[in-house]
Amino acid sequence: MKYRILLLAPALLIMACDPDQPEHHFDAGLLVLNEGAFMGGTATLTHWSDTDSVTTDAFVRSNGRSLGNLGTGLAVDAHHAYVVLNGAASLEVLDLPSLHSVARITGFAAPRQVVVLPGGDLAVSDWGRNRVYRLSSSTWAMTDSVDLPEGPEAMMVHLGELWVTHSGGLGMDSAVSVLDPATLDVVATMEVGVNPSSIAVLGGSIYVLCSGYTDWSGGGADRSASLVKIDPATRSVTATYDAVFPADRPTKLATDGEVLYWIKDGYTGDVLRMDPTALDYPAYAWISGTAYGLFADGASNALYVLDAKDFQQNGEVRRYSPGGQLQATVPAGLIPTAAVRIP
Repeated sequence: MKYRILLLAPALLIMACDPDQPEHHFDAGLLVLNEGAFMGGTATLTHWSDTDSVTTDAFVRSNGRSLGNLGTGLAVDAHHAYVVLNGAASLEVLDLPSLHSVARITGFAAPRQVVVLPGGDLAVSDWGRNRVYRLSSSTWAMTDSVDLPEGPEAMMVHLGELWVTHSGGLGMDSAVSVLDPATLDVVATMEVGVNPSSIAVLGGSIYVLCSGYTDWSGGGADRSASLVKIDPATRSVTATYDAVFPADRPTKLATDGEVLYWIKDGYTGDVLRMDPTALDYPAYAWISGTAYGLFADGASNALYVLDAKDFQQNGEVRRYSPGGQLQATVPAGLIPTAAVRIP
């Protein structure tokens, strides 16, 4: 079901710049979102510049306040960075390169991810209401929304269409929806594996990583994970690669434009690597460790591994060469989860 949204005054705060706040510039480099503690903590931003300077709490440095609870989503365009705060049920809009907050958008229930649409508007997925919202880039107002299957999660714009995975929320789903980004009309729905949680395009195909399902009741309803390959022209599944280990719950599919990477299990953190010509799901770790997030840089083919360590102490970011050699390590905040390049 589609909804038109009339913006209420409390749903949007436009942030005025504090004249006493010093001007900061966070130029080209990696911007890392750190989740922060699950209950009562605050998300943070780490900036790792191309000249190798590191600012471990860039948002506070620029704004003089905390960001908000539980960061889950991050995106950038030429002028802004966008941070989804699941615990604070809001989206923070930041100016680039200063990282000054220009708007804080509320009115969500449990937002998860954000993506920039053609023309510059935004789409935000929301578990709490099983919706995707459209936000205006000129007013930062919610202008439209659509009801979707359970747990709308990762989103990607491809060939003018908005692809949305449905991770099942706290349950199960197996759908991927394709939307017209101008109207949010659903133009196609596909069945893939259980709980599709991330999505990427490589070599003309779309890949969907399906995390599977653990039946914590002990009732035996566990479902294995898989990687699914889709032909976007026909919107049909062309291959399914079943996970080698049925108990794995893989996450964070990424690509540098040449190969695919993902995290073997959300709690063990080994990084898997797969060439698109491979015929089987990878059985062995490409990088062993405690990865919690990934960023694959298409310009340099470097892979950035976000390490949450024990989820109690601050994490770190490690950069690896295309051959898997460790190149550099820098500190991050508590539970680094996502990263993007500032253009």
